Amino acid sequence: MISKKSSVIIAAILALCCVFSAVYISSCTKPSKGPSCDNYACENGGYCSVDTFYSNTFYPLSNGTRCDCPGSGVPTVHCNCPSGFEGPNCASAVVAKYARTWDVTQTVIGSDTVSKVGTSTTYEAFLLQSATPTTFFINNICDSNNYNDIVCTIDSTNSSLFVIDTLSAFHMFYQHFKFTQAGSGSISSNDSTITATIWVRHLNYNVNWQNDTLQLVMTPHHQ
Repeated sequence: MISKKSSVIIAAILALCCVFSAVYISSCTKPSKGPSCDNYACENGGYCSVDTFYSNTFYPLSNGTRCDCPGSGVPTVHCNCPSGFEGPNCASAVVAKYARTWDVTQTVIGSDTVSKVGTSTTYEAFLLQSATPTTFFINNICDSNNYNDIVCTIDSTNSSLFVIDTLSAFHMFYQHFKFTQAGSGSISSNDSTITATIWVRHLNYNVNWQNDTLQLVMTPHHQ
């Protein structure tokens, strides 16, 4: 038979359990309303989405422990930008930041004239933004102002990669220089270096046709 004193003790214990349960549950409650895409503007065809992957799934409690509350983190809102645009609201063309003067180190990494392999030249090239957000031009390639408007197209899925148009030879003033296949390039993650490889056929000083593989390493020009 349970005594009156025991009943009081049991009731007190049950009351404390209810209090602790309420504190636990309230500390694990999700935010009543998370961010949404309402009035969140994305430009140039970008679209808004709410990231519901919560990396912060634990709430600290006042007693120094942590409450395991999956899904209690705060979602984030962001714009998904189409190819060629970037920024919080997709307002900036990716290629706009490359429109400047670049210092180029051009090295022959392959040639049918073996003595030319490993030779390097340095010069300045000029990158220009085109009318489309995914293309830009290189002027003064191979240190010749006859070789301009070389079209480069940013990759549709990876904006750090681009291809060099093989038809750019039609822009050349002379017929003794042309690309023999599509070139390619990459842009470093901090936009400080552009590396490209091109394959060209040209007349050398002996008036013989020479096929070269050229590697271009470009860094921003500082006056």
